[in-house]
Amino acid sequence: METSKQILKTANIVPKLQLGVKTEKGVVSTGPHKVKLIKDKEVKGTDQNGKDVAMVRYLLEVNGESRIYDCKKLDVKGDIHYLVQKLSTYNEGSEVILEMKKRGMKNYVDVKPAGESGSVEVDDDYLDIPIINENEQTDNEPTQ
Repeated sequence: METSKQILKTANIVPKLQLGVKTEKGVVSTGPHKVKLIKDKEVKGTDQNGKDVAMVRYLLEVNGESRIYDCKKLDVKGDIHYLVQKLSTYNEGSEVILEMKKRGMKNYVDVKPAGESGSVEVDDDYLDIPIINENEQTDNEPTQ
């Protein structure tokens, strides 16, 4: 595949980031992608009907390789697309997790900071596991 990569590089073509793939059952997510936001710019694109539409192109870095992701600038109501709004809250150079998710019949792109974890801190009083210090003796340990 190195030849194909070189052809794209020579032609100055940056591959697209693919967040989902089409299957017989619809579009399926390719999972979470940790990306670094490099820059964004407005570009002209076409919709599925061939009509010209305003787009925002994001230049991203994934595992050290450049990728692009295009998003319509406006949603169907004429408002700024939710993804443009969400990504505008991050600075260039920020790392985020992009993942296509499903909400009912619609797919959307979920954006989270790369450092965010799903763990929750719980106060020790709420744990069922007793905490034993090194120097404490339990009822089950033999005395010396």
